[in-house]
Amino acid sequence: MDEKFSVTEASQFSVKTSGSRLEKLAIASVYLVIGYVTNLMFFFPVGDRYLISVMILSTLICLVYRKSVSTWKVIGLKSLLLPMSLYTSILVLSYLINDGYMSTIRMFLYCSLFVYAASLIRLQARYVGILCAVAALEMLLLILYVCGWQTCSRFGGFTNPIFFGMFSVCMAVFSTYLACALNKQWQRWSLYLSAVVFCAAAALTQTRGVMLAFAPLLLIYAFYLYRHKVFSAKRALLTLTVVALIGGVAGYESGAYKRFLKVDDELAPALSDTANGHAYRSSVGFRVLMWKYAVAVAQEHPLFGAGKERFQQYKKDWIEQGRFPPALVEYLPGAHAHNQYFQEIAMRGLIGLSALCALLIVPAVRSLQVIRARGAEWAGYISLSLVVAFATFNLTEVAMKHPEKIAIFTVLVFVALNLGRDRQIPAGDSA
Repeated sequence: MDEKFSVTEASQFSVKTSGSRLEKLAIASVYLVIGYVTNLMFFFPVGDRYLISVMILSTLICLVYRKSVSTWKVIGLKSLLLPMSLYTSILVLSYLINDGYMSTIRMFLYCSLFVYAASLIRLQARYVGILCAVAALEMLLLILYVCGWQTCSRFGGFTNPIFFGMFSVCMAVFSTYLACALNKQWQRWSLYLSAVVFCAAAALTQTRGVMLAFAPLLLIYAFYLYRHKVFSAKRALLTLTVVALIGGVAGYESGAYKRFLKVDDELAPALSDTANGHAYRSSVGFRVLMWKYAVAVAQEHPLFGAGKERFQQYKKDWIEQGRFPPALVEYLPGAHAHNQYFQEIAMRGLIGLSALCALLIVPAVRSLQVIRARGAEWAGYISLSLVVAFATFNLTEVAMKHPEKIAIFTVLVFVALNLGRDRQIPAGDSA
């Protein structure tokens, strides 16, 4: 009897040890994905090629861990996973009815599986903060290298300056609020400095659409400071002054301010009733032309949209009919709509636009619930700021089309909601 008890006890110990090791492996795999997406290696010419492989590996490990603990429920992240699944379904349906971008469908599918599998894992703010600080150090070295040995014009690392600017803004958000969450002073100030570096990097990209996101983000941050009294007035003023000073110098040195000053000169001719082909040859003018064109396509196919091929084919047809000027294809023949909302309604109709809005609104609502909760308001502000940032990016770009941008959005929002999920939610609110 004693011998049998000892064997059983040993077996239980073996199972617990095996489960503990598997849990650690699953946690490590999730941090690997986060570290990969937030690391500047992701922006190397071949760096993003391995993203899907890393994400699939983490998903499989987390699914094996789920099986070992016998749970298949979505843990605290339905507000992200459900709208992602809905939007992915609409992408697939639109692809079957018309056509679309398989790369977009594939990345949303992989990200949805990752969010589901990894929702069981509990992340810790201090480890995410370390990843942000490492990325900021890399960014600082890259800025010093590029601006020290080359020209700072349209700083973009090894990728598109627009995407690089989006990444920099999102990392600035994470660094700022994680500094509020961590207790050790050296951690807080390292993250403050990280936020400054990322803000400077965003300014150096000269991306006007990305820089616009700072307006609502600063308002959210100001409300956070006022509501929760995290800093004294002196510290808040010092932080904002340093960010404004560094960002201002970076913007002046890179010529970003000159690009903003040209907006009126480019926008007015494109909006006039007598606009001609020359008015649409500027960056802003061409975007206005694409917005007009996307709205016209949406009017032809309001419910399900026209799909990718017809969206491009109408350009040639309508130029021949005289409905649009030749500038529609002369500048960038295969260009997208340069506005996610217009592109969505043009290619996937009102159904696609509704799913896209749900992808932004549902996580935002959950973020507000976390903000109202006790103990992790900062996590709610991170996820809310990220959603607002991407909603702003979508005004001038298609931030939900390219796989790398989809990965940045889904992984970072996943991290923010994960950090704030185990908090007390006010009565009447749901997970």
